[in-house]
Amino acid sequence: MVNDILLILIAACTSTLTAITGIGGGMVLIAIMPGFLPAAAIVPVHAAVQLFSNSSRAFFGWRFIRWEFVLAFIGGAIIGGLLAAGIRLEINLEYTPLLIAAYILFTVWGPGVEFKRPLKGEFVVIGMLQTGLSMIVGATGPMGQATLLRRGLKRDALVVTAALMTTFTHLIKIILFALLGFSFINHWKIIVGMSVAVILGALLGTHIRYKIPEKLFRQGLKWLLTLLALRMIYITLG
Repeated sequence: MVNDILLILIAACTSTLTAITGIGGGMVLIAIMPGFLPAAAIVPVHAAVQLFSNSSRAFFGWRFIRWEFVLAFIGGAIIGGLLAAGIRLEINLEYTPLLIAAYILFTVWGPGVEFKRPLKGEFVVIGMLQTGLSMIVGATGPMGQATLLRRGLKRDALVVTAALMTTFTHLIKIILFALLGFSFINHWKIIVGMSVAVILGALLGTHIRYKIPEKLFRQGLKWLLTLLALRMIYITLG
């Protein structure tokens, strides 16, 4: 019981963090969950809770959503999820986080490759990778966030668009995990408790985000993305 309450409080704090910066909370949460839940339940339960965290964050800022990116992302997410579901138990993706980290670091600090026109299908590919890899490693939201940051989206559009994209990642994961035989009903109490907590955290974080200057937000986001990428490298190679 104490562990459940502690996990619910942690979920609220991580959701608040994500509502402010757009990223980080999901990765922190899934890093803490081992020890609180059986290993096989960590990624599916995390997906269920993050569905509520991301959808509520998108709802609270719905007027800033950039639908052209979201719709392309959804198409790729469906393909990526189906592919990952088919191979999830057959391959070893131990070093996948290194690829995610490299992509994030290049996108945030790279030379800024410019194209005369936006790459066609860029967000379809990001949807495939983010959702497919998320079936295995659990939290890959910074991939989409880094891509949106490079597109120059303003603070609120960046946060809520990334939130809606990640909402579909987790929705697809939940459907596929259920089809693969995972029983969400066996964990309904902790899922409900954590889901209520992340919705409240999203509401609080949204109010805080509106008070942060745009320039400070973008600089802080760059460094947070960098720290998350370095953390992936450290954990994978450590």
